[in-house]
Amino acid sequence: MNAFANSRVGGTLSAYLLLAWFAGSRHRELHRPLLHDQLQRQIYAAGVTALPVVAVLAMLTGATVVTQLAALVGADSDLTQRMVFLGLFFELAPLLTALVVVARSSAGIASELAVMHLHDEFTTLRRLGVPAADYLLLPRVFGLVIALPAVTACFQAIAIGSGWLATALLEGRPLAETAGRFLDLADPWLALLSLVKSAVMGAAVGIIACHHGSSGKGSTQAISDAAIQAVGGGLIAVFVVDVAFATLIYALR
Repeated sequence: MNAFANSRVGGTLSAYLLLAWFAGSRHRELHRPLLHDQLQRQIYAAGVTALPVVAVLAMLTGATVVTQLAALVGADSDLTQRMVFLGLFFELAPLLTALVVVARSSAGIASELAVMHLHDEFTTLRRLGVPAADYLLLPRVFGLVIALPAVTACFQAIAIGSGWLATALLEGRPLAETAGRFLDLADPWLALLSLVKSAVMGAAVGIIACHHGSSGKGSTQAISDAAIQAVGGGLIAVFVVDVAFATLIYALR
């Protein structure tokens, strides 16, 4: 039983890596008009439509984190500002944004591909002379690679703005002064690294969703199975990437 489970896990991981290699080696195909249109559609579906949820979540998260930190270590503290930047800007913003995208997009991508597989649309595309793997997989993977950092940046901006406002209200000081103190303590390299982390999360989520959506058995049950596996795998991947980047930051410091 353990050997069977290990072989399944190993096979799934190998499939993820193979799809990642395929996407990386074929990314230039996205310049073709047909694939470029699909890429824009995926960016809109995964990124733009997620902005209302992300904006509300970011506003509440920023105010909550700053309020709790102020209660623990004091609002007028450099430690508070550093913890806001590292904890909220670098850790929570990419992680929470990725969780929103996993919840909204992973199941959608996997289900859409599973339905197409059920109706044998992969074969239809090949008969029309359209490379099915390029057309169906590349825009979905790279759509998330592009959309997730962009949405993360929006989360960061809204959350930090909400945190600044909460800090200004708690301390009774001008908002510009609060923002200036934060920017003085901020690390631009960590800000850039947070977006790189989001892009890696997007790639992992897209690869997992595409794999489970396109590798089903071609039945109606396979549609729900693909969605469940895509969401579960995406959640695990997001936390694995987050831990990997946290370990990297610890090692570099």
